[in-house]
Amino acid sequence: MDEALEHILLLRDHGDDGASRGRTAMVVTAVLTTISVVVVAMRIYTRVGIMKLSGREDWTILVSLVFAILYLALVICQYRFGLGKHNYALSQHELREQLKSLWAAIPLYNASLVFTKISLLFQYLRIFPSHKFRIICYIVMGVVIAYSTWAIISGFVNCVPVAKFWDRDLPGHCLSFEALWFFNASMNIATDLTLLILPMPLITQLQLPKRQKLALMAVFALGGLVVITSVLRLSGLRTVARSTDTSWSNVAAAYWTAAECNVAIICACLPFLRPLISRIFPKFLSTNSYNKRSGNPTRTTAGRSTRLKSTTNRGVFSQHDPEFGLHTIDTEVGVGPGLRTVLDGKRGVGAIEVTTEVIREERTSPTSSPSPYGHRTGSGSGGGGHGGHGGDSSQTNLVREDR
Repeated sequence: MDEALEHILLLRDHGDDGASRGRTAMVVTAVLTTISVVVVAMRIYTRVGIMKLSGREDWTILVSLVFAILYLALVICQYRFGLGKHNYALSQHELREQLKSLWAAIPLYNASLVFTKISLLFQYLRIFPSHKFRIICYIVMGVVIAYSTWAIISGFVNCVPVAKFWDRDLPGHCLSFEALWFFNASMNIATDLTLLILPMPLITQLQLPKRQKLALMAVFALGGLVVITSVLRLSGLRTVARSTDTSWSNVAAAYWTAAECNVAIICACLPFLRPLISRIFPKFLSTNSYNKRSGNPTRTTAGRSTRLKSTTNRGVFSQHDPEFGLHTIDTEVGVGPGLRTVLDGKRGVGAIEVTTEVIREERTSPTSSPSPYGHRTGSGSGGGGHGGHGGDSSQTNLVREDR
C-alpha cells in the first residue's frame, strides 16, 4: 500500500537512489498540514468572528496545530538530509542530522495528538452537561495526559545517552523502538476509539428527526478516520523499527504520522464549521424542510402567540451550542410593541419550553389614552399613587396571554 501511494503521489525515479521517496513524505506532510491550517483558521473565524465566542477547546487545537507545523518543519529537515535514500548513500553528517530530526519529530507528533484529544474532551464537556458523563470525560482526559506524558518523555530519552539515537557507535543502551512505538500507537488507537464511542449513547437518546440524528452522529463519527490512519501507520512503524536502514524505511512512517495528527485536527474542527457553511450555503444545512414537512412552522409574529416545546433533552445537550445546530426549533421573532420571548427557567431533565408572551391592551373607554405601563390615564390623584391630568377616568388594563 505504501509503494502504491508513492506511485500515485509522485512518479518514482529509480535513478535518484530514493530521493523521490523522501519527496513523497515531504509533499504529503505539507499538503495535510496546509489543509489543517486552513480548517483551523476557518474554525477560529467561525467561533470568534461569527459566533462571537471562544473556549479552551479552540486554544488547545491551536497548540496542536503549532506542533503539527513543527513536525512538518522536521520532515523537511529529514528530506534535506536525504530521507528516502539508503544509509550507505549518505554521509555520516547527513545521516546523523536526519536522525536528529527524526528524534525531535516523534515527541512533537505525540504532543500534537494529546492537545487534539484534550480539545475534543473540552468540547464534550461544554456540550454535554450530564454529571456522570463529565466524570467519565475527566477520567479519559487523565488517562490521555498520563500516557501522552510518557510518550513525549520516552521520545526524548529513549536512548541513554540521548545522542546514541543518532550515533549508534556511542556506548549506552536504547529502549526497544518496536515495543515503545507499538505501545504508544496502541494507546492512541484505544483512546481514539474511546473518544469516538463516548458521545454516541447520549446522541441516540435525543428525540430528534431521524435525518437530523444521523447527521449529528456522523459529525461525531468523523473520529473514525483518525483510527484508520492510526492503524495504517502501524505498518510503517513496524518497518522502520525492524530495519537498520532507517533513512530508506522511514518514508511511510513519516507521512502516515503526519496523516494521523493532521486528520485528527481536521476532524476535531469540522463540527464547528456549520455556521460558516450555513452562511455561505444558506439552504445546505437548513432545518426549514423538516418544519414544513412536519406541519409545525416556528415563525412567530407580534400578532400571534405560540407556545413551542422542543424535544431536546436538557439533560443531554446544553442549550448554548448553536454552532452545532443542536436546536430542534428555529424561531424567527418579529420584535414589536408588547412582544417578548421568555425561556422557562426550570432546571433538571425535561424539555426546553419557549413561551411567546403577548401583552394585549383592553380599554374600558374608547376615549381613554393607552399607557404602555397600565397606568390610569384619567384625572385625579388616586389610583394606586399614579397621578394624571384632567380628562375622563378611563383605564387601560394589560392582559397577559400565554399559549
